[in-house]
Amino acid sequence: MKVLNKISSNPHPSVLVMSLIAGFGVILVLTALAIGVMQGSTADTNLIGLMFAGGVAFFLIGAAGWFGLTQPQKHFDDINVPMDTGHHGDDHAESHDTAIVPSGEQPAGHH
Repeated sequence: MKVLNKISSNPHPSVLVMSLIAGFGVILVLTALAIGVMQGSTADTNLIGLMFAGGVAFFLIGAAGWFGLTQPQKHFDDINVPMDTGHHGDDHAESHDTAIVPSGEQPAGHH
């Protein structure tokens, strides 16, 4: 199974692209802040300000695009509906611990 099918109900590659754009925005913001801290008062405030604003813009574009494509507000889990376990409704009422043991032998215990 592809990773995109596991993490999203919309397996289209554009969802991943939007996530990467938002992540790049976060990295750009953190890099601008780190450069500003390391350079201190000698930092180029115009460059750091542009990096910060660009990072915020990338994050907002990526987050809005991801939200528009995946629409997570429509895919809530209902805790009153049991999750499909893959057994397709088979009811195994009998316990797997009970086994028919020939007379005179002791049943094997759990370890």
